[in-house]
Amino acid sequence: MPKIAKLGSILFAITAVTGLLLGAVQNITSGSIAAQRVRQKNDALAATLPGAKNFTPVALKTDAGIIAEIFSGSGGGKTLGYNFTLTPKGFGGLMTLVCGIDAEGRVTDIAILESSETPGLGARASEPAFAGQFHGRLADGDLQVTKTPPENGDQIQAISGATITSRAVTDAVNAARTYWKNHLKKEEAK
Repeated sequence: MPKIAKLGSILFAITAVTGLLLGAVQNITSGSIAAQRVRQKNDALAATLPGAKNFTPVALKTDAGIIAEIFSGSGGGKTLGYNFTLTPKGFGGLMTLVCGIDAEGRVTDIAILESSETPGLGARASEPAFAGQFHGRLADGDLQVTKTPPENGDQIQAISGATITSRAVTDAVNAARTYWKNHLKKEEAK
């Protein structure tokens, strides 16, 4: 018994020291990780709404769905559009992306902040070949995913082998477009 107690004490000491070290590392790095996420988000807001310099949070209506937050982007003393942070469910789990919509209701760009999609497949959703298909789309009607080249202006060509991810991103952009049309377009008309 004493040998087992001695080994148990040694194992307890090792795990206690390891736990303390991991806690210290987490405390040291958590601030810089949070700062990096804020920087990444600010960069995405600026990239998805060109010309906007200031971003002000907008209160969400009850029917926001996968929209996590909205920012009004302004520059030169006027509102240039809105940034939507969305959390659709992709193949690998929840994704976080930002969709910019200008004052006229056109999608300006999208940026994927977080994704656990399959490397080489769903992770390609941020590449211009896919993400660029949303640029300039007006908020009138839903976009549909197609596995073949688009035949009309309402279609987005899926990433080969990543249809679920393609649908998740398209559904998120559709949610932002619908919300803009139902709630924010009225604000722009004032």
